Amino acid sequence: MMQAYGLRSHIWNNNLRSIILLVMFPVLLLFVAFAIMLLWGGYATDMGAEQGIDFALQSMPAAAPIALGASAAWFGVAFFGHQAMISAATKSKSVSQSDAPRPYKLLENLCITRGMTVPRLKLMRTPVMNAYASGIKDSNYTITLTTGLLDNLDDEELEAVIAHELTHIKNNDVRLLIIAVIFVGIFSFVGEAVFRGMMRTNLPRNDHHRRSGGGNAGALIFFGMAIIALSYLFAILTRFALSRKREYMADAGAVELTKNPDAMIRALQKISGNAEMKGVPAEVREMAFENPRTGFAGIFATHPPISKRIDALVKFAGGRIDSESQPAPRTRLEKEPETPKERRSRNPWRWGR
Repeated sequence: MMQAYGLRSHIWNNNLRSIILLVMFPVLLLFVAFAIMLLWGGYATDMGAEQGIDFALQSMPAAAPIALGASAAWFGVAFFGHQAMISAATKSKSVSQSDAPRPYKLLENLCITRGMTVPRLKLMRTPVMNAYASGIKDSNYTITLTTGLLDNLDDEELEAVIAHELTHIKNNDVRLLIIAVIFVGIFSFVGEAVFRGMMRTNLPRNDHHRRSGGGNAGALIFFGMAIIALSYLFAILTRFALSRKREYMADAGAVELTKNPDAMIRALQKISGNAEMKGVPAEVREMAFENPRTGFAGIFATHPPISKRIDALVKFAGGRIDSESQPAPRTRLEKEPETPKERRSRNPWRWGR
């Protein structure tokens, strides 16, 4: 099921992929700039196909510095503002040690054992059970937990989840994900906006447009849209190309740190079916402890199935599955709405006997 995979190789590959993604960003931006010039030449000025391509090529020397400057500016924004973007998307809030002493104590003890700088701690107020790590350097690494985890996991299980996220930080998975999701992920947002704008635009033109080479211009428009689509698709594939082995490695790192594979198995069992963070952007869900949305036939799954993660812990870490353990309680998001009769029986003094 799993091939041997060295930790040093995993970290080295993460660093290499981070560099490649950063280099590819301005290249993709130049492709998008070329496509915009094609669309401008074909749609706005009614040029023929050959004239439109010449116009785009002649415009690139002037557009290239703008594209490179825009990529540098975005890198600056992403570097300093990525945590604010993620926190706004998940509505997570920073908490102090006095606000959340239990997870803080577990986090500090694990960091002392690992010899790591203690990351910041944030909480999401939701009954969903999930977690994620974010940041690109020691000063801004952050671990975010949902209140659903605190309410449903015991100390050993919560410690296993925190150790999993700490391993993501140690293995440089978090840095790679931030670069893929925030630094390069802007293309998916821009590409989606361009397509929506195109769909709202009335592409058929007037009779003068058709008489003055509208067919060539239409081909040029299609060519420009195809380039934008390819850039958008490539940006998505760079994120899906992230190895799912990172989750197996993080599970293994958590067991190595806590010496308790059974606790990780119990945590996975409880989190299974209760992890979907509705309303959170898909890009951010890729960073989570568990992302149950798998896409078409699981082809674009960003995480291995929990059942396979448990099997790996049993096979390689000596974990045991407690068949007698009770299933995780359903979250409020999954519960059926109460009927008026059920509400009255639960609180008869409020509703009257």
